[in-house]
Amino acid sequence: MTPLSELYQRLFFPHYIVNFFFCLPYFIIRNVFILKNHLDLSLEPPETKIYLVIGALIILKFRVSASAEEWLSITFSYLKILNIIMFYVFGKTLWAVLYAIAMGVLFVVLPQPRYQGPTKIIELSDQDLFDIKHNKFRKFEEHITSEKVFEVTVAKISMKYTTSEVHFGKIDLDLYPNVAEEYEISLSPTSLDLPALILLKNGKESGRLPKRGKDNEQLDQIKNQKLRNVKETWDRLGWDRSMKSIIETFKLDTLNKTE
Repeated sequence: MTPLSELYQRLFFPHYIVNFFFCLPYFIIRNVFILKNHLDLSLEPPETKIYLVIGALIILKFRVSASAEEWLSITFSYLKILNIIMFYVFGKTLWAVLYAIAMGVLFVVLPQPRYQGPTKIIELSDQDLFDIKHNKFRKFEEHITSEKVFEVTVAKISMKYTTSEVHFGKIDLDLYPNVAEEYEISLSPTSLDLPALILLKNGKESGRLPKRGKDNEQLDQIKNQKLRNVKETWDRLGWDRSMKSIIETFKLDTLNKTE
């Protein structure tokens, strides 16, 4: 269990505090007698069902999220969507539009902070990666990501599995697009290639998450091309990013023992 002091260090930032209060407007308006009269209560939307759906999604994400940052980020997103939905169903379309605009502004002005906890992840340049590929390190797990919440998971793994033989690093593909091209990683806004984890052994790629179509053995069993495409998209979109999945996929428990 994560100590409270570490959670405080990681989460006590304006981003999380402001987003928490930004999720409250509908609940305040709905439950304060003077304010709720501004809503068209005669519409009688299915409030309870909407609450149950959002609540179930939040609970589900709590069970599968790899970190507090990831769960909070998803929870805030669901609650903001709830605000928009409820303003709309209670007849306040303008409020819903203004809230959505404010949500977009908040996303740009106050982005999620980088992970502040303990880590043994090394910041890499393309030259560093060149050295790694030419056997300066025997085993190296390369962390290529566009999601700050995912960095928490990799950081925790790096703390446990970094040794003299195994190292963890990350590289910013926006700064080194040549690396993205080399590893066939799309940088488009709709790309399903990111975040990515690549295991290098003796300078050569020996594993990757999410799996590419040509590396996914399950796809070989599907003959219909449309079904293959759907399966590949689903697998790449919803791949398991938990610590357990990463450890098992790259066999980190035995990596130090293998040549």
